[in-house]
Parts: sequence; C-alpha cells; structure tokens
Amino acid sequence: MKVLQVQNVCYGNILNGVNFDWHQGEILALMGTNGSGKSTLARLLAGLIEPQEGEIRLALDGVVQNWNTVTRWQEIGLVGQHPRRQTIGATVAEELGFGLMNLGMDIQSVRNKARELASSVGLGGKEDQSTASLSGGERQRLVTVAILALKPSFLILDEALTMLDTRSQAKVLELLFRAHAETGQLWITHDLELARHADRLLIIKNGIIQDMGKPSDAFSNSERHSLYAPGEVDAKPISPRQKHLLAKDAGQQGSKDSLNRPVLEWKHTTYESRFWLDKVVYAGEYIGIVGPSGSGKTTLLESAIGLILPIEGQFMVCGEQITKTSLNTVRRKTRLVLQEAGEYLIGRSVYHEIFYGESRRDLRIKTQEKLALLEEFGLSVSLADVAPERLSGGERQKVALAAALRTPPEILLLDEPLLGLDATSRSGIQKIISAWAEITILYVTHDLREVLQDANRIWLVENGNVVLDCSVQSWQEHREKFRAAGVRC
Repeated sequence: MKVLQVQNVCYGNILNGVNFDWHQGEILALMGTNGSGKSTLARLLAGLIEPQEGEIRLALDGVVQNWNTVTRWQEIGLVGQHPRRQTIGATVAEELGFGLMNLGMDIQSVRNKARELASSVGLGGKEDQSTASLSGGERQRLVTVAILALKPSFLILDEALTMLDTRSQAKVLELLFRAHAETGQLWITHDLELARHADRLLIIKNGIIQDMGKPSDAFSNSERHSLYAPGEVDAKPISPRQKHLLAKDAGQQGSKDSLNRPVLEWKHTTYESRFWLDKVVYAGEYIGIVGPSGSGKTTLLESAIGLILPIEGQFMVCGEQITKTSLNTVRRKTRLVLQEAGEYLIGRSVYHEIFYGESRRDLRIKTQEKLALLEEFGLSVSLADVAPERLSGGERQKVALAAALRTPPEILLLDEPLLGLDATSRSGIQKIISAWAEITILYVTHDLREVLQDANRIWLVENGNVVLDCSVQSWQEHREKFRAAGVRC
C-alpha cells in the first residue's frame, strides 16, 4: 500500500503549511474558493513545481521512498482544468495510444486498447477524428481515460469533470470507481454533488487544509452547505430581466414591433460540421441552450457570430444576410465568450487584458471607476498588475468575462461562462448578466438551473439539431427529455 504524505508544504503566499496523508485506494474531494491554491497544490503533487518549504513523500508499506528517484509520471497522473492543453495526439487513437506506447505495449495491443478505451467514454467510432474537432467535454473524457489507462498509483482530477453532461460524467465516474482500489484519486471541484461521492472532504482556506472527514457529515452544516451548494432557482425573487420583459408584454416599455424584431435568423441552414438549424431569435430574448457533450451547442454559437458559414440556406443578422463580405455586421453587434475563455488571454496584466483596445494613454490611468469593475467581477484590485498566467483557472475565467462584458453588446453569446467558478463568483456573474435586460443572449450550459431564472426559451440540442424549443415556463413538462439527454435540472 502506498501513501502520499504532504508535510508542512508552503508555496509563495498561496500555501501556508499544508498537511495531509493520501492513501492509495482513497478518493479525496478538495474544495475551496477561486485562488485558494487548489491547482497549485495539484501541480506540487504531480511534481510540476517544487515546494518552497516542507516536503512531499511517497511511502510504500510504511517505508519512505527517495522522492527524487520516484518516477512521478507513472505514480501520479494529473488531468488539468483545461484539456486543450493536454491533448498532444493528432487523433483520438493517437492520444489514447501515446502513453501506452511509452509503457512498452506492442502496436496491435495499443490499437485494440485504444478502441476499448474510446468506447468506454462514449468516443467509440471517433478513433480517427482529430482531437481539435472534439467538444470540450469530449476532450475531458479523452484526457481522463488516457491517463487512467496508465494505472497511476494516484490520480489528480483538477475540475476534470466540469464540462461533462450527466451521462458522460456517469461513464467517467464508473471508470474511476472501478479503478480506485489501485488508484487513489483527488477530485478538485466546486461541485458539491460530486464531492459527496468521495471518501473524505478537504477544504483549503487561507493556504491551509482542513480535513472535514466524510462529505455527508461536513455538509450537514447548513452554513457550509450554502457556501458550496448552487442556489435553488425557484426560491429566487423575480430578476430585473424578467421584470423588464413583463413590462414590455404589458406595453409599459418599448413597442411590440421592437420586441418582435428578429436579430438572428437561420433559414434552413446546413453547416459542414453536420449542424442544421432553422430558427429565429428576437430582440431581447434570452435563450438557454442545453444538450449533451458534442451535440453542437458550441457550433451553434460559432454560427451566430459568423465563425462558420452555412453551405446551404441563409443566416441573417438584423435582417442582413451574412456572407464572407458582410461579416463585420455580425462582429460589430455580437460578442462571444468562449468555453475555457481563460485560456485565450493576451494582456500582459489583468488590467491590460480587461481594458485591451484602449489607447496607451488611457491604459496608464487606473481610475477608481475602472478598478471598481474588477471588484464587480469578483477580482481583487490587488490583481490589477498581475500577469493572467499567474492566476488560478477560476480567476482567469473572471478576467475573460470582465474583458468581454465591460461594455454590453447588442447580442451576447456565452459558452459555459461559469466553468471553474466557485459558488460566490457564479452568483456574482449571474447577477451581472441578469441586469442586462435589453441584450439578446444565447447561453450554453449543461446545467439548466443556471438559466431558469432569466431565460424565456430553452433549446435542447442533440446530434447537430435543435430537437426541442420550449418556453421556460413549460420546461418541467419536458424534464424527462432533458434528463435523458444528460442535462442537469
């Protein structure tokens, strides 16, 4: 039996004396706010960085091994927050086979094993598909099963199940539970429901680990439960956006013609990615878009901003057909916040990223109004001059959102905007979005609860098509259909 011993580990001003033992065959859940040091601890455990104080030791049957001689990549696997960074194979089969080849398996055995692994996580038949063409959830499944196949003694999953619908998550969890007798697992997560499956719950706060014991016991504390659990949508008061729409319906604001003005129209459009759409979105609508991983939700948003153009049919923005020569029309009116938005930051500091595009003179002047915007998005003013790559994944996500949303567009496209955010940050971002009553919003998510408070329509996407279009008031009539598609609700 192996035990990973973490003893008084310190790193910068992030970790301040972390202590815990992690036993092979034990599943730990690690929770904490954005920027609390969860990913830093993951990198230390995986050997990507070294502690500045304290030590990490591997004990085998009670005998401490020389840490410098431990083959860490075989002993400790890491699935990071952003699977895009970890895929190196040109195809699904190459990605699955890379590690197996390094273990010395022959080519035919690798091919057979790759097919078996792909099938186990719902990627069967996609072995020859480019990894770049996979959805975020599909890449998460691919990276997880590829590392799990190496049978490490310990496996760290840093928000590695966040992009998965319930069906895909269940498949991955089945593999993890099957492997846990020989592979200790550390699940870094903001998902209370996922944490409940662990043997022990660790909470990191002020750079120190608190061992909370069994998750079920830890979350019996109502204060702690409310800190980590998502809010119940039905219990929330009516939102500013709903008030605005109700007022419009009553004729108190705007004209009926303005309310019914089409802003996005797909007229029998077919795309090369096997995506088909025939829908109209009206001014001021908020549409929640849900569906399983790889169903075409992100493709839908890409079509709405003209990143892909139809090979058949017409796509119209505010009555104008969009072609290669008229893309500026859609780009001026529309803003897209990508899935894994924090991976696309280019500013040399948080402040420069958020206010990118302003003149050099304006960038030099940090006004109180601009600094207040950081706090509005849950970012400390002390982070203004910090390089984005030094932030946690959740903090980068908030920077990306602040940069994209500091000036509201006419049409806003959001692709899983709350990925990697703790409960407090999620609530803050949702309040900002809720306040924008005039903006047309398309919001992609796996969790229907994120949009029920503000959306007026729900689209269910499966196999490259919108298979259900219902009002938010009637969503419960279709609850079983949503659940069958892997949507959390």
